[in-house]
Amino acid sequence: MQAKRVLCVEDDADTRDMLRYKLGMSDFEAVIAPDVDAALRLMERERFSLYVLDGGLRGVKGLSLCERIRAADPLTPIVIFSGRAFESDIEAGMLAGATAYLVKPDSSELIPTIRRLLAADAG
Repeated sequence: MQAKRVLCVEDDADTRDMLRYKLGMSDFEAVIAPDVDAALRLMERERFSLYVLDGGLRGVKGLSLCERIRAADPLTPIVIFSGRAFESDIEAGMLAGATAYLVKPDSSELIPTIRRLLAADAG
């Protein structure tokens, strides 16, 4: 069985390493992009099972990337994993097209959320 491919767009190196480790230990293939431009280049060439986006990316905000992904791909799950934890931030993420919104630094729900979304997507 082929691993599900997850594109993680994250500008913090430590968080990228954590995502790569957690996803890899959970039998997912993590493809890492440090910024929006790298993510867009990867998305032009490759397909992904799910996206994990930092809600506070430098330059172009993560929510703008979420809107772009959702406009091009209405079905693939998008998880925003952000340090922005106000209710208004969460609402904005969901309005931008996110399927789920998780607040950093707590990553305990990341893998269960990804598993749930991919199981729902397959069913």
